[in-house]
Amino acid sequence: MTAKKPIHYFVCSEGSDSLGLDIATDNNTIVEYFDSENNVDLAKFAEIVKSKPNCVQKHFIIYKGDEYRAVETDNVENTYVFSSMLRYRILPKLVAGTETIDTLIDGDKNLENRLAKPERQPEFKLRDANGEIIPDGIKFALQILRGREEDEDDDEDDEEDTEGLSKEELFYCNKDWIGVNSYMGDGKDYFLCAQESNCVSFECETIDEVVYLKYDGGYFYFDIDNKSGGIFIGKAVPTKEQRVQIHYTDDGDICLTGWGGRVYVACEWIKSAYGVVQIDDREEQLRWGSPMKLRLVRL
Repeated sequence: MTAKKPIHYFVCSEGSDSLGLDIATDNNTIVEYFDSENNVDLAKFAEIVKSKPNCVQKHFIIYKGDEYRAVETDNVENTYVFSSMLRYRILPKLVAGTETIDTLIDGDKNLENRLAKPERQPEFKLRDANGEIIPDGIKFALQILRGREEDEDDDEDDEEDTEGLSKEELFYCNKDWIGVNSYMGDGKDYFLCAQESNCVSFECETIDEVVYLKYDGGYFYFDIDNKSGGIFIGKAVPTKEQRVQIHYTDDGDICLTGWGGRVYVACEWIKSAYGVVQIDDREEQLRWGSPMKLRLVRL
């Protein structure tokens, strides 16, 4: 197995204490230091890299504080700045040659298309996956789509696991659903979560042309003082800042954001059968992650 060539770092000594080279991703590096930002000479750095054929030749990295700057060796005016949060995704791709500065820049241009459109749909109505309107008070479940539903009909192993189950149990089994949990277990601080093979019923209520999702008489809402980004259940009608906004996908499923928000709610599976549901505005999620897609299923 051919060892990967190290990538060349030029590190400002003023911020070198925070570099924190990680064994897993940054150990394969060559590091040289410079005194301050005033001493950055990109052309000189490029020549140094070219003089070391055993290191990555196409790019080098300038590190200062919490900022990483990738520089193209043959065109030092072509640079790309990224944070330490993204280094574990970007640096290995630059070393492997699967990404270039140009492709990273193009990816940033497409970032706008990955965000939700804040505008409301005129005369919004809640609809199921078949496009049929769900009236207020009608019970439905929220199925989480994470790829398994596409081949569930062909999974022979699932047929063995579901033998002997009731019709209702078969409906829920081997699917992922939005559920409700409580921090204290007393039902007084309900929040949404993701669960496998276990769903609960929801409904909607329209007030002043705004559609609210509900559980057990309580309304979905965002606690603007809670930094988790989770969706909670409360008895009071949410204020505008607390509302959950529904967005339809091209195939009739839905995604969620805050009211007028641009960052989608995502689902992170922390166990095979349990996931955290929350707004996730981390850079990595915005660039490469997927929003949580839900399918409204009438009960």
